[in-house]
Amino acid sequence: MAKPTHEFYMPSVYDGTRLSTRIYRPSESDLQQPTIKGAIIAHPYATLGGSNDDPVVCSAAAELVRKGYVVLTLNFRGASDSGGQTSWTGKPELCDYISAYGFILKYLQLLAPSKPVELVLGGYSYGSMMVYHQPKVEDVVSLFASPKSGSLASELFAKARELLQGENKDENNNQEDTESELPLATISYLILSPVLSLASGLITLWSNLSRVSIQGKQLTTPPPEEQLPKHRTLVVYGTDDMFTSVKSFQQWTAKLSNSPDSQVRSVEIPFAGHFWLEQNFHAQLRKTISTWLDDAQ
Repeated sequence: MAKPTHEFYMPSVYDGTRLSTRIYRPSESDLQQPTIKGAIIAHPYATLGGSNDDPVVCSAAAELVRKGYVVLTLNFRGASDSGGQTSWTGKPELCDYISAYGFILKYLQLLAPSKPVELVLGGYSYGSMMVYHQPKVEDVVSLFASPKSGSLASELFAKARELLQGENKDENNNQEDTESELPLATISYLILSPVLSLASGLITLWSNLSRVSIQGKQLTTPPPEEQLPKHRTLVVYGTDDMFTSVKSFQQWTAKLSNSPDSQVRSVEIPFAGHFWLEQNFHAQLRKTISTWLDDAQ
């Protein structure tokens, strides 16, 4: 994985916890396309060693960058250099992801004003659960609308401007009004080795992610079975996953795919485990992601 274009901290809109974050940029020619494309890739459970240095996160991020996407990887609270501690409920981490969501929308808006935005919401393992419980893009845009001076949202936007000003980009691109509304991006989902099994005792602690409160605002997160089929979605899993049985994966993805007008695609990699340890499995994973991205062109 190439060195990140930016490595920095941003505040979580949940409570201001500092989250260590990286942005990887594609070539300048990719940024000149009619649409500006971005992605977020979230990591596995921090308590079990998950961070944005995870090899699967890095593989997925590298493939997205190669395909012309501006990619953000964050460390949830309690992971690597981020502040705070891993929660028992998952709600603070869900809001950490929402923070990255708002940030990348502003960053892409400043990087390429007036261009349509395409955004892939991606995650691996525990990170995928944070993805498929995200609010609708309209609700995220509303959450970040007209942030008050000194608010955590305004700090996020200021950081996005600061990063781009540091590159000596066009003055007009980076002095854009902080209160301008975020773009209603076209959203896709990239779900890698989701944790579905209720046999893993911890999963029950994360079962109530349907509603979160951020800075006094209540956000509802639609059930994944309702949300994912409405968007281009790729679910990738291995048949030898130690946390979720292949039967559970097949039943879940069949339910998603059988929804009316579903845009869900699922790919099963024979013999791959949850951690994708062997190099040939990483190659298959990257090829699967690449093919899915090409199909969107």
